[in-house]
Amino acid sequence: MAEAPAGQRGIDLGIDTASREASVAVLRGDEVLAERQWTLETTYSQELLAGIDAALREAGAPRDAIASIAVDAGPGGYTGLRTGVATAQGLALALEAPLAAVSRLEAAAFPHLDRATVAVHDLGRGRAAWAAYTAGPGGTDAPVTLVEPRIDGFDECAALAPPAAIWCGELSEELRAAREAAGRRGDTEVAAARNVRRASDLVRLARLHGAYGDPAAVDVVYLRPPPITAPREPGP
Repeated sequence: MAEAPAGQRGIDLGIDTASREASVAVLRGDEVLAERQWTLETTYSQELLAGIDAALREAGAPRDAIASIAVDAGPGGYTGLRTGVATAQGLALALEAPLAAVSRLEAAAFPHLDRATVAVHDLGRGRAAWAAYTAGPGGTDAPVTLVEPRIDGFDECAALAPPAAIWCGELSEELRAAREAAGRRGDTEVAAARNVRRASDLVRLARLHGAYGDPAAVDVVYLRPPPITAPREPGP
């Protein structure tokens, strides 16, 4: 592949594989040159690199124009996160580009920080990974974490979340019932059409936090251990 022309260098890539709703974005400065979102049909190992290359073609930039990469580090689906982080690391190492890990929950909350915002990843069986954020003090600063990412039952989440919050992410009827049972008042939910994570926001958050660094230091964030079966003891 030919070297990127000088005018095309400095491209930032964002990769989100935390769920079956994939997102890849290419930015130059504040301008989003391309952003692709799709629902996974096979596996990330088959679709992710094709999605990245399609976004780069739409942006009119080759791979070696990538100057930095931001990747969703979770929480989320184990296989998708591992594939996304490994792909981001491989590209970053090959291109000698810095890599940043960004929280799925903060990325979900980021577009909606008019006041305290609760982002939820539904784990099933009445439990959720969640966190709460609000806008940074200067309006253009990194978001402030009000509640660190944690795992709770829906009842505990409803009891511990900041009052009169905006809720986004995976919002089930069970969680709504728990909020109602907790007597919460003043809560609102992000409209479904806007309740979408965007890879471009991963890039923006990575910049705000100054999170770019050594690709080898980036790993998936687990709030609970992955479901790996313990090896059996050898028989007699």
